[in-house]
Order: sequence, then structure tokens, then C-alpha cells
Amino acid sequence: MKDMKRLKKEIMLLGIPILIEQILTTTMGMMNTMLSSNLKGQEGINVVSAISMIDSFSYLFISVFTALAIGGTVVVAQYMGRGDCQKANEAAKQGVMSATFISILITIFLFIFNAPLIRLIYNSVEPQVMEYGIKYFGIVLLSFPFMAITLIANGVLRGAGDTKTAAISNVIANIFNIGLTYLFLYVFEWGIIGAALGISLARAIGASYVLWILMSGKKVLKLEKLHHYKPNFKFLRQIFYVGVPAGVESIIFHLGKLLTQVFIGGMGAIAMSSNSIANSIINLINIPGNALTTVSTTIIGQEIGRAEYDEARKSLSYITRFATICLVILGALSIPTAWYLVALYTDHEAVMDYATKLIQLNALATPIWAFSFVLPGGLKGAGDGKYTMKTAITGMWVFRVGLGYLFGVVLKWGVYGIFIAMFVDWAVRGTLYMIRLRGDKWLSHRLTDDEETKEKLKIQAT
Repeated sequence: MKDMKRLKKEIMLLGIPILIEQILTTTMGMMNTMLSSNLKGQEGINVVSAISMIDSFSYLFISVFTALAIGGTVVVAQYMGRGDCQKANEAAKQGVMSATFISILITIFLFIFNAPLIRLIYNSVEPQVMEYGIKYFGIVLLSFPFMAITLIANGVLRGAGDTKTAAISNVIANIFNIGLTYLFLYVFEWGIIGAALGISLARAIGASYVLWILMSGKKVLKLEKLHHYKPNFKFLRQIFYVGVPAGVESIIFHLGKLLTQVFIGGMGAIAMSSNSIANSIINLINIPGNALTTVSTTIIGQEIGRAEYDEARKSLSYITRFATICLVILGALSIPTAWYLVALYTDHEAVMDYATKLIQLNALATPIWAFSFVLPGGLKGAGDGKYTMKTAITGMWVFRVGLGYLFGVVLKWGVYGIFIAMFVDWAVRGTLYMIRLRGDKWLSHRLTDDEETKEKLKIQAT
């Protein structure tokens, strides 16, 4: 049985590279937003609003790649937990290639229907923001295959316990993102086109690096004979068993977020820009939580692969509590510092006041964040994706969208109303995930065994 000292060491070994990666990635994301928002006058507000609008729309499709990455992470983690490196390599290869093909199909579809889709969804935004959004998305969507490769490749590396390589690839991409975006925005003065080119080229560079690492076999996994790739439906079924529920959850979840973004879009450029800046800073606060979500998926996946069910429950409980402590501390610190952080983005008084209050409001909800994000990350690591899917979809559409419309639009509370509805969603989902954790059903989804072994493990789990 794993003792607490060993668990803490494992969390540190996996979590520190992810934490450093996320700090650098989020900080660079903030710098990217600053570069755009610091363009002169209304131009900066319009550019930030357009990027925020398109990012919300893009996440709908990026969630497909993220879902495949989760599936790859879990399957590789469970094979590594069993000590079967050969099958872990094959699962990694199947994940990378399937993500590449799917991303190319999505990119072709979006390239054809770019402008009509944006106009259909964001019909109420200001004309200049709409124009910028269409231009930005027309370039950024071409980088989706590179993003898919990076996500799934980093996912399988994390599943194998190699969080350092995944961190390095993301840091490289983000450094290039900042450098290229600055060059295109302020030296070449290409405006929204420059912002799109910066992030797109950076994604291509990041994907090239991590793919080279996997093909070279320098780390724990090695992709071989990609040019002779043939689908292996056994491994694809395992990946999709986790990935499809995660994908459905993520797509419908992001549809809900997209709809709340539409609500905000109807509130004007000030509200959109304030929401974008506030979320950029909130992402910084959430870094430990996001890092521990990834850690929980890997650790729980490997423990389930070893059939260590008691350890899995204890580990997930501890990781969730640890994440909560970290977030509460950072949330408390954000209350007095919010105004100064917002000032790094803009000097527009209305935007500064609005964004500051949103950050301070978010701080009050940090005690419940981990229960609605870190906890389901561990459940997915166990293969319990169907339950997290149903819970997340229900919470999103009943509470975040329904109450968001009531509070934000009908009662005219603005973005504050959208945030309050989001907190209700977190509380409800967190409660349901805690109930699930205390039961045994989530422990019966080991993916890496034949049917006879699975039945034996289900009996042991109960």
C-alpha cells in the first residue's frame, strides 16, 4: 500500500514540471493578451474582443483533440502501470495518428465555412470586432492539426510519467508565440493578422519538437513506422472509450461556454474586453489546480492499471484537498492585487474597474474549484468518463447557461451574473463528484485487460 510520503513525492515529480509549464504558458498567454490590448485606443479593445470571441469558438473544436489526448493519457498510463511498454507505445502511436487525421478533416470543414459560422454565432457583436474575428480565425484554424499533434503527444508522454518533455514543448511554443506576435504586431504592424500568424507558427514549432522527440525514442515512448501506419482498433477502442465521453462532455460543455460568450457579446466591447482580461488573470490563479488535474489523471490511471483501488481513492482525495488549499491561498492574494494585475493589460478605466471586480468575485469561489475540476480529472484517469460527461453537461446547461441567462441577461447583472451562475455549476458538480468518489463504480473501468480479467477486477473493486 502506497504511503503518504511516496504519494507526495510522486505528485512533486509529476507536478513540478507541469506547474512550471503552466506558469510559463499562462504568463505568456497573459503577455500575448497584453500585446494585443496595448494597441492604441479602441483598436486594442477590438482586437482583444475578437481574439476572446474566436478563442471561445475554437475551444469547441479543440476539445475534440483534448478528448483524444485524455484518452491517450489514460490508456498509456494504465499500460505503464502494468509495466507493458510495448503496448503503451502502440497506444501512443494510434492516438497521435488518429488525432492527426481527425484534425485535418475538422480544419478543412472550418476553412470552407469560416465566415458564415462566425456571423451566425456572433451576429450581435460590433462590426469591427466581427471583421477582426473572421480574419483571425481564418488563419488560426490552419494550425489546428499542429495543436492536435501537440496535445495528444504531450498527453501520452504524461501518461507515461514524462511530464518534463511535455512541459518543454509547450514552453518552446509559447516563447515563439510571444516573440513572433510582438514582431508581427509592433514591428511589421500587421494588427489582428499578426496576432493570428504568431500563435499559428508557434503551434507548428511546438508540434515539430514533440513529434521529433517521440520518433527519436529519446524518452520513455517511441513512435515507430508512422509511414506504415495501420489502424489498430483494439487500441483505438480503448482510447475512444475514454476519449469519446470526454469529447462529448467537452464539446457540449464548450457549446455552453460559447453561448455564455454570446450573452457577453451582446453586452458590448467593454464587457467582452473585461471578461477576457479577467479570465486571463484567473487562469494564472488556477495554475496549481490545472497542474494537479493533469497529475490526478496520470497517477490514478497508473494505480488503476496496477489494480491498486484503495490507493487510487486515497490519492484522489489527497490531490483534491491539496489543490483546494493552493487555490484558496492564491484567491485570497488576488483580492488586493487584482487592480494592479489588470493595469498591466489596459488603462481604460471602465475595463479596469469591471475586470478587477470579476477577479475579486472569482476569489470567493476558489474553495469549490478543485472539486469540480481536479476530482473529475482523477475519475477520468480511472476510465469513468461517462459519469463525468453526464455530470458536466447537466451542470453546464442547467446552471451555467440557464442561470447565466437569467442573472446576466434577464436581470441585467452583466458578466457578474454569468460568473455567479458559473459558481453554482461548480458547486453542484463538485458535490456529485464527491458522492461518486465515495462509491465503488468508478473503480471498475480498467481498460487494459481482456474481458475475463475485467470481470475479476470488477468483483475485487466491489
